[in-house]
Amino acid sequence: MSSKFSSFVKGVLVGLGVGFLVAPRSGKETRKEIGHKFDDLKEQGMEYADLAAEKGAELTDTSKHAAQDVRESLVDSSQNLRSTLSDAAQDVQHTTEDFVSEVGDQAENAKEDMKDTAQSAKEDVKDEAEDTAKDAKNATEDVEKEAQDTKEDAKKDAKNVKHSAQN
Repeated sequence: MSSKFSSFVKGVLVGLGVGFLVAPRSGKETRKEIGHKFDDLKEQGMEYADLAAEKGAELTDTSKHAAQDVRESLVDSSQNLRSTLSDAAQDVQHTTEDFVSEVGDQAENAKEDMKDTAQSAKEDVKDEAEDTAKDAKNATEDVEKEAQDTKEDAKKDAKNVKHSAQN
């Protein structure tokens, strides 16, 4: 923008200079007119300088605000990301803790089930052993009774044979 402005000012000055030189006036009038035009141009140049300074200040202010907005946005984004990551880490930790607890509970239940099964099997074997012992005792008693009955029958038969032989 500054090269356009300086080209404009140069063009205006050259145009005025040529215009004054070819104008049909006296030297005093021409110098007076050149002085007025120069003052006008100087004033216009000051206005352009003030306008440029004002626009520059606005641009600086806008840039500062934009930089501040970007910084705040980055800080907010960073905090949101940190919060999201922290939440995710806590979720993973809780999930892991729940999983470990659940596996521990299942292991404890399996242990208890195995104890119960072993106790039940022990009781079943004990009951079977007692039943087998009773059956063996009853069978022994039955065999002893049969043997006793057979002995008595044999004695009776022997007496009958002896008696028959004597008769």
